[in-house]
Amino acid sequence: MSYFLAGVILALVYHSIAVRKRSQDAGSKLVEDVRQELRRRVENLKGEIGAELATQRRLLAEIAAGEVLSRDQVLEGRLWKDVDVREALALVESGRVHLLDVRTPQETASGILPGAQLIPVDQLEGRLAELPKDDRPTLVYCAAGGRSAAACEFLESTGRRGLLNLAGGYSSWNGPRAAASTPN
Repeated sequence: MSYFLAGVILALVYHSIAVRKRSQDAGSKLVEDVRQELRRRVENLKGEIGAELATQRRLLAEIAAGEVLSRDQVLEGRLWKDVDVREALALVESGRVHLLDVRTPQETASGILPGAQLIPVDQLEGRLAELPKDDRPTLVYCAAGGRSAAACEFLESTGRRGLLNLAGGYSSWNGPRAAASTPN
């Protein structure tokens, strides 16, 4: 009987050692996972801070070049501008602006600004090459101004300049309208 008892005790000791070893391995794995997650987060923060610094430098360069930026542009760290219908209409009438409609094909069925290029906002990244590369500013619009602001943010991040967001979007437009010429 004592051999049996000794065997049971020995088995319990081995089991206890194995459990402790697994626990230590799990703890080491957890510590390593936390370290990797912290490294990833630090790298992401470095990227975000670098991008923010680049934007601030671009803003400062624009100001140094004599560009007039609004208070909101500086505080929000954005180079694109909101323009009201009156300003947009003057630009469109002068022909000094490229028009980019980022609404869906269903929305553009109700009409577009004459001469506008139609690229829905969800296709913009894949169709960047279709945008003109001249020096004219680009007036971006959607239905109410929200998606076009997001499009301006995205286009700015690709290095595009001269971006104008139609505040209020197509619904606020009181200038000439045309039928959409091609479905997207």
